[in-house]
Amino acid sequence: PEQPVTLSAAKALYQFAKDGGEGNEPEIIMHLRGALGDGGGIPVVIKLLTKEAWCGADFEVQAVCLNILSRCAGEAVADGRLILRKRNGESCQADKNGEEKCRLKTVELGGLKPMVEHLKSEELDVAGKAAYCIACHALDSPVRLGIHILGGVALLLQLMSNKNADDGVVNQAALALSTVLQHVEAKDELYRLKGMKVLIDQGLMSDSVDVQENAARALAYAIEQEGNLKDLRRLEGIDKLIEMLAALPDTDRVPNDKVRQSVSFALSLSAFDSECRTEIRMKEGLRALSNCLASEEARVQEEALMALANCAFDIPCKQTIGALGGMKNGIGLLSNGELSVVANACVALSRLVFDFMSGLDFVEEGGVGQVLHGHCILHSVHLTFCFSFSSSVSYGGSMLSSLCLLYFEFECHRSF
Repeated sequence: PEQPVTLSAAKALYQFAKDGGEGNEPEIIMHLRGALGDGGGIPVVIKLLTKEAWCGADFEVQAVCLNILSRCAGEAVADGRLILRKRNGESCQADKNGEEKCRLKTVELGGLKPMVEHLKSEELDVAGKAAYCIACHALDSPVRLGIHILGGVALLLQLMSNKNADDGVVNQAALALSTVLQHVEAKDELYRLKGMKVLIDQGLMSDSVDVQENAARALAYAIEQEGNLKDLRRLEGIDKLIEMLAALPDTDRVPNDKVRQSVSFALSLSAFDSECRTEIRMKEGLRALSNCLASEEARVQEEALMALANCAFDIPCKQTIGALGGMKNGIGLLSNGELSVVANACVALSRLVFDFMSGLDFVEEGGVGQVLHGHCILHSVHLTFCFSFSSSVSYGGSMLSSLCLLYFEFECHRSF
């Protein structure tokens, strides 16, 4: 009987394909030659997702095969937080055991089409696993474009809106959108489909913190398109994002660091728009972001600092952030152990030092000493590793630039 044998074999293969650890299991699966003689393990798995599968269209087999492809692609890379880190220049740990080759092989063999097709599956568990599989593969711009061309954006929005879908399925759809929407044409498609309403109503307003986190990240990439940004404001999305920070005294929400990180990221991108900056200030968003700096989670501090830095393009926002203790908080974070936090603190402070009085505040809070101390340490590190190709070089170099910018700002205003 084809179905039981195929299902058992697929489950065994899935257990073999470890993810993120030492070993080359993904590449082994890719190079396997089976009795069918079709050149490797991945073509077999893809075929089981199609109507040509020798065991018929079986939901159980399809679900396991989607899991296999996800695991071979490197499940950990589908974590939105890792994608965000990769965007910021950090290396991705899940890319070391052949996962990238497997992702490219799956795409080359036409694996995207059955993945997208299964988003329409009557079995919602299969649809959710298809969304997760898409998230695992959509790390490169051509792949994101391919998913968009196949109608993936519309199907993912439909999956998020499905009233019968549980939080797990909705979360996988939101996660997939957070990767696909990094392509400009996918952002345009979301606008044509009025998808911001879905991201807000089914994502931000969800009771699941995982759904909130991934929907906020998807929304952040979406609003890089002007139409989506206008829809965000029209649908009162700024209010909802500020509320999700759970950082104002009258909130009844329980703070969640993962949600705060992705929401701060969304607010930092929205703050490139002057009307959004004004709305964030008027709705006490600057107070909420300032309160997030007290978080013990470095990633929350990092994203909140960048959101404050982007808001500080306007004089009223600069003044409000200063009145909320932004100068003192930023200087305090210059001694943080996380270089990304220090770099963003430098950017924020360079925008808060904008006139003689703010420069005086910077001096009185001990900012000059902190900057010079950090500059000396990082300059030493930069010189030590300047001929190395390690990832720390770019980080050290970028933060050194931030410190120089901050000190230059201070000197200009002091001279003035």
